[in-house]
Amino acid sequence: MSNKSNYEKNLRSIKLKRFLSDNAILVIWVIFFAYSLIFVEGFASAYNIKNYLGNCAPLLVVAAGLTIVTLNGGIDFSTTSVISLVSTISAYILMSTPLVDTVWGIIVAILASFAIGALVGSINGLAVAKLKMPSFVATLSSKLIFSGVAVWFGSVYYDKTSLSISAKGFTAIGGKGGPFWIPLVLAALVFLIVDFMLSKTLFGRRVYAIGVNPNAAKVSGMPVRKTIFMEFLISGLLASFAGIMYTAKNRAGITTMGDEMFINIVGAVVIGGTSPAGGFGSMKKTLYGVLFLSLLSTMLNLLGVPYTLYDVVKGVFVLIAAGLELVTREMNVRAAAKAAKM
Repeated sequence: MSNKSNYEKNLRSIKLKRFLSDNAILVIWVIFFAYSLIFVEGFASAYNIKNYLGNCAPLLVVAAGLTIVTLNGGIDFSTTSVISLVSTISAYILMSTPLVDTVWGIIVAILASFAIGALVGSINGLAVAKLKMPSFVATLSSKLIFSGVAVWFGSVYYDKTSLSISAKGFTAIGGKGGPFWIPLVLAALVFLIVDFMLSKTLFGRRVYAIGVNPNAAKVSGMPVRKTIFMEFLISGLLASFAGIMYTAKNRAGITTMGDEMFINIVGAVVIGGTSPAGGFGSMKKTLYGVLFLSLLSTMLNLLGVPYTLYDVVKGVFVLIAAGLELVTREMNVRAAAKAAKM
């Protein structure tokens, strides 16, 4: 075999390994999706596909914010409390104030929701960037505080754990009472904007650089504190947007809406391949994680697996994904080294 043939064969092998390492979860998702279409009863129905896509949309939005924080080597536990508080406050504004059944009610509810996300994100950002608190401690504290506020507010002003919403202009954001594709379009816009920010802007380059080595980034003159603050602010805002979508989807404000969501949110980011250590990952990988984790939930539901085992199965996949991320990163390093020698 000629040297040229060997070169081309090795190059194809390297490209295949890189593709598989970069898109491992996508390949697994395709296999699982095909299996579900053929063997899982009810999966291929139009209703189920719509429901599956509808579940992916808000999860992608909140996971986008966590992706930015995770690329910095941080974590944001408070996303779930933002979702709960947004759900609680927005439903109250829509249904228990003089603004009920008005356009202004919808506008005020949405603005109040984003204000909540901005407040929580700013508190987290200041705690981590200025006070140099570990993101684990800062965001866990925020989670406990604002989850408690949501439950307290509901117990005082709801006198129950949920409040039904009838405003169609609002529920349409979640695909209820309007075209089912509205939340899909909103999620796609968030994906494109965040992906552009991370891949094409100075802010994105700083996020990756700080995630790889914050000390080197600081020495090189990067505004490390400002970047970290912005990461948590964006995470808070996207969590509030997801809270709006979840509330609209459920047609109800639920004081504990976000309490059981964290495994899905962090699972989508980690399973997709974004490194918890920071500096490695992308929105594309998070999209893969969202598609796969939502598919897994749908499969478990249709197969009749007890709900109590859902988190067990998801936890196993998160653990496997964390190990897979290390393996694929090593594959990338070896493939790059081999390509450099050719």
